[in-house]
Amino acid sequence: MLIDQDLIQRCIAQERRAQHELYKKCFSILMGVCIRYEKNRTDAEALLNMGFLKIVTKLDKYQTSIPFEAWIRRIMINTIIDEYRKNKKEQETLEYTDFEDYHYNRSIDYNAADKLFDAEELQIMINDLPAVSQRVFNLHVIDGYSHKEISDMLDISVGTSKWHVSNARKLLKERIEQRLNENAHRVTA
Repeated sequence: MLIDQDLIQRCIAQERRAQHELYKKCFSILMGVCIRYEKNRTDAEALLNMGFLKIVTKLDKYQTSIPFEAWIRRIMINTIIDEYRKNKKEQETLEYTDFEDYHYNRSIDYNAADKLFDAEELQIMINDLPAVSQRVFNLHVIDGYSHKEISDMLDISVGTSKWHVSNARKLLKERIEQRLNENAHRVTA
């Protein structure tokens, strides 16, 4: 993503048209980040707007040696984490699904899984994870943060961060296996 320095300077000078132009250029990147952390599109858009406001107000601190896209992603993720901390008072509980009665074939052809699922379906599965596991999974697996960084951001222990990633992977694997078995039963039926 190339952003003209002139556009940045006009945004710093608080030219509304320039800020709107920057918003349009950044929208898809920032919405991609927000939608990974918020299941509801309206809430994701609200987060995007909060993050964009921080971007615009901090543009004078932007250093051209840092890729602009990386800089705005970092601000967006920090905004999401700040909102999470603010709302953390409402205790999020983990939901467990009882898979005891569910029998499935443990051998999976992951090439078949790759052909069966597209990115949107996998994102839906990630969005269905318990809220904290989803957030930690996104930070670690998709955004590349270390467990130590996540523990500092979310005020949880490193072990808890690792558990949430492990839990998310386990739940995703179970859902993929379930879906593959459902498709196999449809084919043989």
